[in-house]
Amino acid sequence: MADTALLTTLVGIATGALGGFWTVRTYYLKRQDEQRDRQRAELERARVELDRQKAERQAELEKYADGKTREYASQRDFSHLLNQYKTLDLNLTTLHDFQGKQLADIELDLRDLKSMLNILLLQAGSTDTGIARYLKREE
Repeated sequence: MADTALLTTLVGIATGALGGFWTVRTYYLKRQDEQRDRQRAELERARVELDRQKAERQAELEKYADGKTREYASQRDFSHLLNQYKTLDLNLTTLHDFQGKQLADIELDLRDLKSMLNILLLQAGSTDTGIARYLKREE
């Protein structure tokens, strides 16, 4: 009988130890799973935050690059306009000088014609024709 009691006691202790081990192991594994889930959630939140910050930085960079592109384009356009203005100014100056020379040449030609007409009138011996009166009025 003593052997049976001892055996029953040992089986009870072993069963209790096994039940305790299984309870502790289950508790430990459950806590380990919960900790992994929390770590995964924290990593996901961190990843989402990093993606948001990355998107913000990308948007800022694109906005900056767009501003620089627009600044360059406006400087280029202004430079083109300035060059066109200078070209127009040069063309107008050249045209004005050319017209001045043409008017001077026309004036010289008219004086030459007037002189030739006076000479022709004198050679013809005419006294007071309409042309001579006109020429006298001009003088």
